[in-house]
Amino acid sequence: MTVGMDQADRHGHQPKGHSMQLASPRGRREKGAVPKISKGDFAPKDTENSPAVVSIESFEYTPAYFARWKVSASDWMLLLVISMAAVVVRCYKLSNPANVVFDEVHFGKFAGKYLNSTYFFDLHPPLAKMMFAAVGRLAGYDGVFDFKSIGLDYIAANVPYVAMRLMPALLGAATVPATYATVRACGYAMDTAALAALLVCVENGLVTQSRLILLDSPLVFFTVLTLLCWSMFWTVQDRPFSRVWWAWLLATGLTMGCAASCKWVAFFLIPTIGLSTLHDLWDKIADQSLSPARWSMHFGARAIALICVPVAVYIGWFYVHFAVLSTTGGDAAALSPEFQVSLDGAKQMVTDRDVYYGSEIRMRSTNARSGFLHSHLHPWQHDKGSGQQQVTIYSYADANNVWVVEPAYNRTVDTSQGLVPVRNGDVLRLRHKTTGRFLHSHDKRPAMSNDKNKFELSGYGFANFSGDSNDNFRVDILEGDPAIQGSATELQSIYSRFRLVHTNLHCMVFNSRKKLPKWAFEQIEVNCMRNCLPRMSTWHVEHAFHPNTTAGAPVRKASYRPLGMLGKIWEYNKLMADSNQNLIGDHSFAARPQHWPWLRRGTAYWGGPGRLIYQLGNPLIWWGSLAALAVFATVRMVLFLLDKRRIRLQLGGQRNQYISGAGFFALAWTCHYVPFFLMGRELFTHHYFPALWMAIIVMAFTVDLVTCRLPRLLRSAVYVAVAAAVLHAFHTFSYITYARTWTKDACLRAKWLPTWDLDCEHAIGGLKGTVPPVAEPVFVDSKPENGVDQAVPKAADQVSNDPKYVQPEFINLPLDNGSGNKMIQPQLVQALPADNDDQAHNEL
Repeated sequence: MTVGMDQADRHGHQPKGHSMQLASPRGRREKGAVPKISKGDFAPKDTENSPAVVSIESFEYTPAYFARWKVSASDWMLLLVISMAAVVVRCYKLSNPANVVFDEVHFGKFAGKYLNSTYFFDLHPPLAKMMFAAVGRLAGYDGVFDFKSIGLDYIAANVPYVAMRLMPALLGAATVPATYATVRACGYAMDTAALAALLVCVENGLVTQSRLILLDSPLVFFTVLTLLCWSMFWTVQDRPFSRVWWAWLLATGLTMGCAASCKWVAFFLIPTIGLSTLHDLWDKIADQSLSPARWSMHFGARAIALICVPVAVYIGWFYVHFAVLSTTGGDAAALSPEFQVSLDGAKQMVTDRDVYYGSEIRMRSTNARSGFLHSHLHPWQHDKGSGQQQVTIYSYADANNVWVVEPAYNRTVDTSQGLVPVRNGDVLRLRHKTTGRFLHSHDKRPAMSNDKNKFELSGYGFANFSGDSNDNFRVDILEGDPAIQGSATELQSIYSRFRLVHTNLHCMVFNSRKKLPKWAFEQIEVNCMRNCLPRMSTWHVEHAFHPNTTAGAPVRKASYRPLGMLGKIWEYNKLMADSNQNLIGDHSFAARPQHWPWLRRGTAYWGGPGRLIYQLGNPLIWWGSLAALAVFATVRMVLFLLDKRRIRLQLGGQRNQYISGAGFFALAWTCHYVPFFLMGRELFTHHYFPALWMAIIVMAFTVDLVTCRLPRLLRSAVYVAVAAAVLHAFHTFSYITYARTWTKDACLRAKWLPTWDLDCEHAIGGLKGTVPPVAEPVFVDSKPENGVDQAVPKAADQVSNDPKYVQPEFINLPLDNGSGNKMIQPQLVQALPADNDDQAHNEL
């Protein structure tokens, strides 16, 4: 990240006749700065008979640091005005609407979980959620309100929702003066910094997101703060290893760790800061006046501040997270048993340690949270299948998870000397205790795949049938517990990790992690797969019991060891990564990255009579920032080509400053935008917000470049025109930002693009623009029973189809957890049972 700023006037203009150069505030550079070089500014065209004649002019090479920004009284005054305006814009009618909006369903609920110390799982890191919980606690929230559906009334439940919304609003407001400071640190004049701050202040999408109990406002705040600290660090490069140098460097690492602790989108700061650091260190390698020891000190300082500090901060917030969430909860079932038993109130699993022939066992998939090997009295119903009994993976302890270990087909074991343990390499069969059928595989494709290396698993057998060789599986123990003797050679509960290998097909029992259709009760598919990796084909016995164990005889027991803190953090983050990767669906407001910069559509958050909240950015800012990125790319390419021709354009004296400043933030935008194209998961427009802020900075720099040589009055007129245009657009779309009452005609006029799917029926004059009457209960006569007439309510579908019945609603939208985790809208939804056997589940 480099920039040059020489003797510029207060508007950023370069005095004529001066070459672009940078001196430190004390008129010196750090020992080892790059010396002067010479290069041609202009070369006439080549002629047929002679080479180009190059006019050489000596100029000073721009060192890799900013000029120090000395905050003036005018800066302080402008910062005060900007901050006040930002607070007003973010906090205006913050209480409106007084209902649960969009993903407040999730993050408000999580705040309550923190206050009640009840464990939950979420696919985002904990910092932002803990901040909401802390504010809720200070405001008197008791954690009882469950935020279970969009539209629930906060006031009736006495929830301090305004205070909880105030926190992200103030963080969003703080990004505005931080933007001003960042631009000033890059060497730009006050008017350019004020313009950038205004663009961030009136960006409707950022305003909408910062007014609700959502994670994006803390994310953007810490991202902006990270790049501000990094910019300030570059202003003190002439004072290496001084206190202020260390302060800004360590602050960069600290805020980067906090950003990553809010949402993983902040991990894109790593390549942003990392590439800038590598460029700087590479330049220092070429500096012959820097000794290797001095260079090593620079390297070590950056490694400590930009690697160790963020990692420590990230881990530290997880320490706080698990210290607070100490009590087990429903979401704990998604994690390993070792994790679960580390929580207060969790049931400790104690079971027989040794597995014998004749033992009744329950097998768990070791490296997935899917659950237990399971079967039930229902046939496979897919076209490729055998029609034999289903074998699946079920998430809960259940009687249908129990299998009996028996010798292989046409083999016996000698039990005359006592129970015979199962050893590594043994070939055996597993008989389903409830239905009596054997675990079986054959040359049939499984339900969810046509891969020729995958085979159906089924339960096979019937009365007076002894089975066949396709029931045989070999036990391959992969590893045992080093602390438990014999666990690597004999099959032991909990301590032995093993695979089941089909002896005929040479495939392994494999957890595909794919959800089966409703005819299989949406349980998880398990099949038999050849050449699979151990991760999803590894199992362990969680429970074992042999009915012939001698009464009173000592029986060795096994139990899970609780995970330590670092183990819990590691497992939780692996589960977060897995959950993010598997967020693949068809959310009605999902948007792919190629649609974000030109604002193809927004996201509906809430709707009420005459009002709605639709997260849509300020289109002039989005389109202007996209155009500015295109201008920068074009200018950079043209300058590169001209430099090859030894024609060095100075861009009105702004070349170094623009290429360095805009170049860094264009790089940051690229790092925060392009990686999304590699993601197959569901994505939404709000994932673009950090990149949008960086594009806005490039937009302000580009406006400065275009106007830098204009007369002062004309330059000011351009700035005023840009400000007026974005303010007009902000006002136009403020109705959907603040849930203001508007008419259907105004809503339709606001649809600048046909792809903006605003629900104008919620506006005044629309079908949903007035409060619907409350429907009275509708009764129909039923058949008399025992001579007495009865009146029973209509079924839900009968009532909804009655033309006289008007069902009240807030908005008919799917829910989302902020990252595309599609939820079922909480209306009249009948939950399917996880299993529907004739036998009892005894579900735990």
